[in-house]
Amino acid sequence: MTDLLDLPRPARQLDDSAISWRPFAGYEGLYFWVLGVDHARQQVDIFFRLAPGARCPGHRHVGPTDTLVLEGEQRTWEKKDGEWALDQVRPPGFYSSIPGDHLHSEEGGAEGAIVMLSMTAVDGVIWETYDYEGVEFQSVSTIDDFQRVLDKQGRVAPR
Repeated sequence: MTDLLDLPRPARQLDDSAISWRPFAGYEGLYFWVLGVDHARQQVDIFFRLAPGARCPGHRHVGPTDTLVLEGEQRTWEKKDGEWALDQVRPPGFYSSIPGDHLHSEEGGAEGAIVMLSMTAVDGVIWETYDYEGVEFQSVSTIDDFQRVLDKQGRVAPR
């Protein structure tokens, strides 16, 4: 039996050249690509791309969310004593699963990051967005919002 550590590593990595990354309106350096929307399971799967040092505003995933860092480094921030504090530095291969109702912010590391998110809606809501201080409510993103994006973007998969 061959030891797994002796097996060669794949030469190819994620090829995102077929993806037309969609910018998050109003947030420089943040992009996404909808992989799928499953209304029966209330699930949305996306690739999330952060430019180096780009940070998203405070937001709260309403339902359970699984995260897998594919490339680069994702940094997560949480509110502690009213201030944002660096919570985790996540390298490629880092996996996280949260139950939901989690206010946080995310930032791309020195080389940026590509992250896969698998998010479950609660009453159709995927996340709530707040201002950069994480205090003032701004908007919600729903499963229907992601369905509209998926319908516009088409279903081109990375090669």
